[in-house]
Amino acid sequence: MLRSILQATAITLALLSLTEAYAAIGRVSEQSGPSEIIRDKKSITSAIDTKVEMLDTFVTANAKALLTFKDDTTVKVTEHSKLVIDDFVYDPANDVGKLSVKVALGTARYASGQIAKKHPQAVSIKTPTASIAVRGTDFSMTVDEMGRSLVMLLPSCDASGCVTGAIEVTNDSGVVVLLDVAYQATMVTSLNSAPTAPVIVKIEQGLINNQLIVAPPKELDKEHAESNNPLDKNELDYDALKFTDLDENKLDNYKELDMNMLDISLLENLLDISNSQLEASQEMLSAQASLLPGFSEAYGIRYWYNDDQSMITLSRQSAHIAEVTISVDENKTVNINQDGVDITQRVNSGATSTINITQK
Repeated sequence: MLRSILQATAITLALLSLTEAYAAIGRVSEQSGPSEIIRDKKSITSAIDTKVEMLDTFVTANAKALLTFKDDTTVKVTEHSKLVIDDFVYDPANDVGKLSVKVALGTARYASGQIAKKHPQAVSIKTPTASIAVRGTDFSMTVDEMGRSLVMLLPSCDASGCVTGAIEVTNDSGVVVLLDVAYQATMVTSLNSAPTAPVIVKIEQGLINNQLIVAPPKELDKEHAESNNPLDKNELDYDALKFTDLDENKLDNYKELDMNMLDISLLENLLDISNSQLEASQEMLSAQASLLPGFSEAYGIRYWYNDDQSMITLSRQSAHIAEVTISVDENKTVNINQDGVDITQRVNSGATSTINITQK
């Protein structure tokens, strides 16, 4: 009888230990501003020392954060970024485990912990269009809203100096690109398009952020242009029904649903934009800040105007689609609750009336 009780007690303690290990796989070790964790479809406000769990989605607004896992792996997340923690298991007694994370949007810097250093094959780092095999090193990933990814190998530095490891970047194309020189980078534009050949980018580490979406390194622009030949094109990406031979000027056929002010091509070379265009862009951002105070793409809201710019449509998509159209002259507050996640966006002052949308 006593033996049965002792065995049951041991099993209970083991289960409690396993539950605790699952519940806390790391923590937020640094944070500069508003961020949130989406857990079980609920939004949790993040702060320094907030525990991180498996299956969490970590989202930053106008803030940076550093996540430190139990094996000393770190992921530094910049502003307006989204990181999904798919899997994490670690046995510190034997330095074994597995780690799987995905950068869904924005910029993140990964630095290897004990799992990658001892068992690199157990680490899976992904973006929407690329997979990265790690050999114990540092690298950054910048992902735009279309999933296009810029992956850059970085030196790992400490008090004793800097060393550079290696990573392999691949996707469904089957092409494997090896990065083994500091600041080598490759760009991956879709799951079926091969990563570009690696080039060395001249950049300071402090400039590795979402600005790379707006102004990608000129070295990569050149590499992509040189590799852009007919054999690189995927005919399945072309929709023959979208336009007809009668469409003489396709730009005139764009409708409001075709416009998304946040869609910025990772492949554009914005270094060629004239000063007048840059000034117009700044005016647009200023107008956005006035019309949509506190707007952040990290919360999943998208917007577009009608043809005469008199109406603005706000939309957010998760398992459901919430959409509302409002006059640009109105003062309204839009509250969207989708699957337990609450998002609030003001239009102008937001003081006149409130629109509540609840979707479960």
